[in-house]
Amino acid sequence: MWFLPEWAPNVHPLIVHFPIALLFVAGLMDITGIFLKDRSFFSTASVSLYVLGGISTLAAFLAGRAAADSIFLSTDANALLTTHADLGEYTFYFFGVFGLIRLVVHFTNVKDKMILRSGMMFLGLLGLVLLTITATRGSELVYRYGAGVEAVDHTVERVQFAADSTGNISTAPVLEENGDWSWKPVRASTWRSSMRFLEPEDGLAMSSIVDGGERGDVLGLTLNGETTSFVFDTSFENVQIDMAINLDKFEGILMIIHHVVDGENFRFTSIGNGEVRQGRTENGDNYLYDQNPFEPEGWVTIRVVNDGTHSRVYAGKTMIAHGHGTAPTGGPVGIRLNGTGTALLDFMKVQTLR
Repeated sequence: MWFLPEWAPNVHPLIVHFPIALLFVAGLMDITGIFLKDRSFFSTASVSLYVLGGISTLAAFLAGRAAADSIFLSTDANALLTTHADLGEYTFYFFGVFGLIRLVVHFTNVKDKMILRSGMMFLGLLGLVLLTITATRGSELVYRYGAGVEAVDHTVERVQFAADSTGNISTAPVLEENGDWSWKPVRASTWRSSMRFLEPEDGLAMSSIVDGGERGDVLGLTLNGETTSFVFDTSFENVQIDMAINLDKFEGILMIIHHVVDGENFRFTSIGNGEVRQGRTENGDNYLYDQNPFEPEGWVTIRVVNDGTHSRVYAGKTMIAHGHGTAPTGGPVGIRLNGTGTALLDFMKVQTLR
């Protein structure tokens, strides 16, 4: 926005302090008015502040939603971002409704009844607890994880070769103790035995180790119009998936599939035909959450974050899709390809959001 200083990532940090200040002063006016004989001033002041605070929570919520789409975060921070976003929505609904109730009650004959005033005061204080929790989560995003701080870089650009228990370079995904896994293919076909194929494996016409330019040796997955899907059988609920792909010589659709039940039931992010799409497949039918134009050129790092009802996709550090759906149950992560040509894969890294 034109009025933002160059160092400000978005308008949310400039707005968010207004509802905090207005609503806490409103609560203070309520408490003070309870103990004073002349309550008219404090009653009017608290109602006015709660109404203004409710309106400002809407501005903060909308600015926060836009801010969430403009920042690129670490794995741990992605889970916190979802929590903060949900709490922000609850806070907006609470104070929007509460401010309206206070305004209506203020123009009735029962507004000065002590039991009603006390009840409204305590309800407002409960809302301030929710506001405090929401603000604390937002502060943690900034001060612990550097949300919106330009100097912090959370991209996953590469995965190193990993050795198995015998000291040999692993051809299969390397599973960590916490259930996360990373995969840097180093053999043309031996990796197949570590994957579960959802379509017939012979749908994959050829896999080979090829020259990936700046990325060195990478895996080439070649198809002749068929479909192939495979997963590494480790289950995730809330998950972050990072990978580097090159689709310059592939005509078709590459899907990053997750929460897989079988070949006809899974969540997906698809890239191809000039767009990125998010959604779920149920019994072979696709239900879209979001779709946007997207044409990758050369090597691109893709990040998919599925946290509860939130689904976000990044190319590099830029969000390219943000959809919402029902929270899925756990399931494995993998790749689905349909088309002609060779898709190149440098690495995959899959992490649970805790």
